[in-house]
Amino acid sequence: MKYVKLSDLATVQSGLVLNRKEAKDDGDIVEVYHRLNLRSLGEDGRLKLSELDVFNSQEHLDSSLLTKSGDVAVRLFVPICPITIGVDEINFVVPSQLATVRIENRNDIVPEYLRWYLSQEYVTENILAKEGWQSQRTIKISTIADLIIPVPEIEKQDLIVRINKMSLMRERLYKELVRQEKLLTNAMINNAIGGKVK
Repeated sequence: MKYVKLSDLATVQSGLVLNRKEAKDDGDIVEVYHRLNLRSLGEDGRLKLSELDVFNSQEHLDSSLLTKSGDVAVRLFVPICPITIGVDEINFVVPSQLATVRIENRNDIVPEYLRWYLSQEYVTENILAKEGWQSQRTIKISTIADLIIPVPEIEKQDLIVRINKMSLMRERLYKELVRQEKLLTNAMINNAIGGKVK
């Protein structure tokens, strides 16, 4: 296995300072986009589409400021909550509180593997150590770009991604099972006392 600096695998850039391009009046709107926000980065590594905001732009934005399939988006403070952008999640605006990690060659590293690696607790600890352990401060782009990433063979990366997906699926099923169990328990208790508890 080789170890590679993230900046040698991907381009890391911060998002758009929104008020520089935001249309102030309806007459100034040239393009309407959806934009990522802090709520839209799911802990499971997926984008929450229902949490996206609308962004009225006063101009057509450069494609480098918009999501592309395979991008990894991260928050610029801890926890960084990395997510992978899917094929149906393109052309969303990335705001300045987030950074985009855009892989240059997917024959070197799989986006979902990189997302998984960046989500690990020891990566957060490494980032905090480099930033002086000040978790409320913004993380510098250079800190993320300088991370050393273990890069196993593509087959092993794919295996890690599959194992992680199965684990996340089990976790979601367990959470749903617990929710259903609570509903059943409440229904049984309400039935035993002859009505709903007020």
